Amino acid sequence: TSFSTTTQATTTSEITTSVITSHSTPPLCVKEECHWSRWYDVYYPGSGYNDGDFETVQNIIKKGYKVCENRKAVECRAVRFPDTPYQLLEQHVTCNTEEGLICYNKDQLPPICYNYEVRFKCCVNITVPCTTMTPTTTTQKTQTSPLTSTTSSTSSTEVTHTPHIHTKYETTTISTTPPKTDHIHSRSTTQPT
Repeated sequence: TSFSTTTQATTTSEITTSVITSHSTPPLCVKEECHWSRWYDVYYPGSGYNDGDFETVQNIIKKGYKVCENRKAVECRAVRFPDTPYQLLEQHVTCNTEEGLICYNKDQLPPICYNYEVRFKCCVNITVPCTTMTPTTTTQKTQTSPLTSTTSSTSSTEVTHTPHIHTKYETTTISTTPPKTDHIHSRSTTQPT
């Protein structure tokens, strides 16, 4: 059996939209500005076993240079190999933001350090307006206009009959009797020792 229904509807409505935003002063934020210092090469490695190359913050300041207080990063390189990372030169050196560069001849094979140079990434905190979208004052009025829409829908319902199926099966019961145990013998034996 099959049923079918068709409906049509017409709707008319009005839409009015208005947007009003206001302007406010943005809050201030702290921004970190960083730059790399110049390359410092203030110490030439001596040839003694306990000598080496010492491009330390202390030695750089002793030579009259100003070294920034807020050092965020450091770069160290051999003057003769400026494009080769110092880690690939197979020399044991200390390179960090606290000390600068330290290379001992006695830690190298052969026992002589390359002439190194060092530079620091210096950072300062500055106050700037926060970078958010600045709201502006705008008023928007949308003109009212009638909106007409026609909706058409079709629905159909189908009814089907599902037959009942009965299954017959046969049950068989088998009774079993457990074995009888009339008498159980128990005997102990001991061997003379």
